[in-house]
Amino acid sequence: MLKRLFATRKHPCMPGLNTPEQITVNLSGSVLSLKLPPHYSSDGFEAHCDPIETMNIYDPTGYSGDPMGTAVFNRKRFISRAWELFGPLTRLRNIGSISFVAVVERIDSLPEGMSCFNPNHYEQVINRLIFKMGPENPTSAKRVAPVNWRTEVKNGCLWLYYEIHKAEDGDPESFAPSQFSSYAVTPLDDHHYIRLMFHNLGYKPAEYSNRFVNSVRDKVLGSVTLTLSEHAQQRKAEVQSQWPDAAISKQRQPYNWVYPEWRYGDTSKGERDVVITEYSTTPPEFHL
Repeated sequence: MLKRLFATRKHPCMPGLNTPEQITVNLSGSVLSLKLPPHYSSDGFEAHCDPIETMNIYDPTGYSGDPMGTAVFNRKRFISRAWELFGPLTRLRNIGSISFVAVVERIDSLPEGMSCFNPNHYEQVINRLIFKMGPENPTSAKRVAPVNWRTEVKNGCLWLYYEIHKAEDGDPESFAPSQFSSYAVTPLDDHHYIRLMFHNLGYKPAEYSNRFVNSVRDKVLGSVTLTLSEHAQQRKAEVQSQWPDAAISKQRQPYNWVYPEWRYGDTSKGERDVVITEYSTTPPEFHL
């Protein structure tokens, strides 16, 4: 209560931040552990997905469809919860929120012979995913990505971190600078990987908002550990032996995308929800 009483925009209050829950998820033998603040909704809405303790990532049931683009990605959610941020008591409603989502993602369009355990191949997979979330999703606001790309090896697992931001629209009143998503991704096998997502709906000034939501993200990610299954470790060793010099970029600059021409598809005729009629920036291709 004292934190809420003295909350400011510079130092907001997030209920549950300092009382995280220890969560462990078994993903077909690979074990992910992390500490997450409890779900909080001032309107009483429940979490979209309570943590699933055990998931068979090879069971096709529960994977979502892929309605846009040419590369096929499908995902299965195993955690989804929300957190709210509160400022001065002069405003009783929250001033911002963070939506946390954890999924296993599967890429079905990876050419034969490529593997997410190869760092170079994995970078190509994430590049293709980022493109799908940018130019191949033209119904949403234009995006800038990747932002703040970096890598880290934890417990022998390669983690990649990056952000996707809304493009500046020139409006000084826009909330776009404080509304962005952060991602942490790491391979589970040749075609599956974990993606942890932090979707931030921040407030003004963006400097205060972004500093706080990033501190929440970093606190969560600092608690994350992944232990690959014995089978996954064996497969990873095989891939590393096959491509001993494969590497991933340590830093990346945002793409200079030009968005495509598009139209809404006629799903009754079997078309995708969105049809790209002409690409300007072409989708990145996979290279073995």
